[in-house]
Amino acid sequence: MSVFFDLLRLGSSFEIIMFTLVLYFLSILSKRLGEVMGIKKYYYLYHIGMFFMLLGSIIMALSFETFQKTHLVGNIFFATGITFGLIATIKYWGWLIKELIKKSNS
Repeated sequence: MSVFFDLLRLGSSFEIIMFTLVLYFLSILSKRLGEVMGIKKYYYLYHIGMFFMLLGSIIMALSFETFQKTHLVGNIFFATGITFGLIATIKYWGWLIKELIKKSNS
């Protein structure tokens, strides 16, 4: 049974790394969009989010069963990273939602 939990713990770290890659690609796209539209450099928020997400995955991968709070700390870092990514995404891509609302009201 312990092997199953070890694989489950590594799987959740792998998922966090995949989310980090999504933030990385969004940072590249948002940087280019920001340069074209003249928006401030909010893509640094993606980098901060990636840092917190990777830190959370490292903490969760290295957590032991005896220290149950370390998994919670890893999830808190993950949530913090996702929040920074969400803020940056709203800053760069929020205009799309406004355009869709405008289009549906017309």
